[in-house]
Amino acid sequence: MIIKIADIVIDINLIYPDDFISIKDYVVNEDHIDAYINSSFNEFNEELINPISVTTFYDKYKIGNRIIQHQKNEYGKYYAIIEYNGKNINIYNDKNNKFVDEYLLTQYAINYLISDYTSSIFFHSSSIKYNNIGIAFSAKSGTGKSTHRRLWEKYGNAKVINDDKNIITLKNDKLFITPNPWCGKHMRQNNIESTLDAVVFLFQSKENTIVEISKAKAFKLLLGQIIPPNDKNEEKWNKIVDKLLELPIYYYGCNMEEDAFNVIKERIESDYANK
Repeated sequence: MIIKIADIVIDINLIYPDDFISIKDYVVNEDHIDAYINSSFNEFNEELINPISVTTFYDKYKIGNRIIQHQKNEYGKYYAIIEYNGKNINIYNDKNNKFVDEYLLTQYAINYLISDYTSSIFFHSSSIKYNNIGIAFSAKSGTGKSTHRRLWEKYGNAKVINDDKNIITLKNDKLFITPNPWCGKHMRQNNIESTLDAVVFLFQSKENTIVEISKAKAFKLLLGQIIPPNDKNEEKWNKIVDKLLELPIYYYGCNMEEDAFNVIKERIESDYANK
């Protein structure tokens, strides 16, 4: 199928397309193709030696102009290989891989294409559109981003854009939340775009309190939730981060009751009205 995400047109071939329901909202009829992702039950027959990097979840190798990513599960067992060759990406799945494996592996492929070939970066956050205001809630995993997002849906009739893997795009000197079917374990998203007007960093607290922070603190929080740049995209990354730091950034300690929605909503609305 042909999909379009963040202005890049991708010919993507999946093993489990019927299970990836949300991706069908991104299908387009385009005459040109920018990139290719092919996922299949195939073996990778080249020998891999001398990794250029080793992490908990994958080892990376370089063969000529290609980057080979040998994927590991939580137990350290290898279960797939991703081959990056410019805008052509091949995913070699183990015969036992299921949809959840393919979903994660293709997410790596999309991260690579968006980061290297578009005017966008990834921001680990849960985003909503509320009365034409785009808001991204970010925090360490397990803090309650998705739970807080649900408060806005329940009490503010907000529309979720992406629950986990937000694409932040710089267009005409403004930041936008660009839709993306890869959206985390809850798989909540909508194919809608919004300006990004506020960022809320959450931490757990019994009382609902907005803590004033410095730009240096805000920068440190951002660094923990966005993919760092490589040499190829450093200039773009710097421009987007600079624009992020110009936004209202809130450090919000909250519980998960209705008032947690009301307190931050009123502050954001007030600041938005007075900007």
